[in-house]
Parts: sequence; structure tokens; C-alpha cells
Amino acid sequence: MSDVVILWNQPLFFETMFREYGISSTVAAPASLHSPHLPPAKLIVVPAGFTFPENSVIGNALSESKTQRKIFEFAEKGGKVLIFSPLKEVCSCDSQKSVVSSLEKFGLNAEFVQTDVMIFKESPLTNHQDSIYCDGYFQNIDEKFEVIESDENGRPVHISMNYGAGKIILSSVHEFLSKTYFCSLLEGPKVKF
Repeated sequence: MSDVVILWNQPLFFETMFREYGISSTVAAPASLHSPHLPPAKLIVVPAGFTFPENSVIGNALSESKTQRKIFEFAEKGGKVLIFSPLKEVCSCDSQKSVVSSLEKFGLNAEFVQTDVMIFKESPLTNHQDSIYCDGYFQNIDEKFEVIESDENGRPVHISMNYGAGKIILSSVHEFLSKTYFCSLLEGPKVKF
């Protein structure tokens, strides 16, 4: 049984990364969260920010209240949810123009500002690389969120909130996160959906 469920509708590169890290994972469409046959897991990964308009199918599914309820119930029971570049509504290739998305329709009290952000420092999130590329940053975030990583201007790029016995994590980091970081998210028992 898998430790990680990747919410997506087809195979993708995250499976290869987890395999290289020695972490078991499975890809599941958002609709499968409602299936009694989806096995328990410790972490849901939503790579919705990697960043083409056709990926909006995932964002649309996650904006449905029934699917949100399943995800929040998973976190409440002790699971962890990691959402990358949270649910971009627009794919903007113009790095001069920021796009601000409210995350309210996804049940989260924050805004995601889609713009290019480079961080020139080492971070344990990315195995101490000397620079980190991010798809944007967060603003107007709920006080329940803790800032894990920010850029040199203090703009949050990786935030986490305790939710019941679990966590909800939002990240604009557009890099593979480190094995050490993922393993830290896999502590604790598996949670049934």
C-alpha cells in the first residue's frame, strides 16, 4: 500500500521522484477520493501548479465542496495535504505580470500571487540547493498558517497549517522537494479516506 496519493488524472513525474526516494506512491483522480477502495495513505500531493491550462481539470475538481470535504477530513484525521503552486487559475507566461488568485473557493483563507520568484539561499526543502525557483508567493494568509520558507523580501513561498490531527501545506516552490522533507511528512499512521 502507498504512503502517498498523488491527485492527478494520468501518470506524471512525481511517481519517478518518489520511486527514487524509496517512497511508495499511487496516482488517483480526485473522484477516487470518494471510493471505499482507495487505500489509506499518509500524504496527499496535489501538483496542480505545474502549470498548463489543461491541468485545470484538477483545480475544478478540487473546488467542488464534496471533494474538499474529503481532503479536509483526511487532514483532520491525521493525514497531510501538500498543494503545489496552489491551484493556478491562469497560466501566465508573462513574468512581468502578476496574477492574484483567491484560494477561498478551495476552502483556504489566503491569496496566491503567481509571478516568478528566485530565492538565492540554501534551503532544507530542496536539499540545500543554492537557489530556488518559485511560481509565486502567498499574501493575506490566515493567521493559522506558519511560514516555513520565504524569499529575501519576506514573501512566504511555503506555508503550513495544522488542521485537526494533520496538516495542510501550500508551496510555490517549483523544484523537487528533498527526500528528507518528504520523509518528515510521512511520520505517523496511514489515514483512511
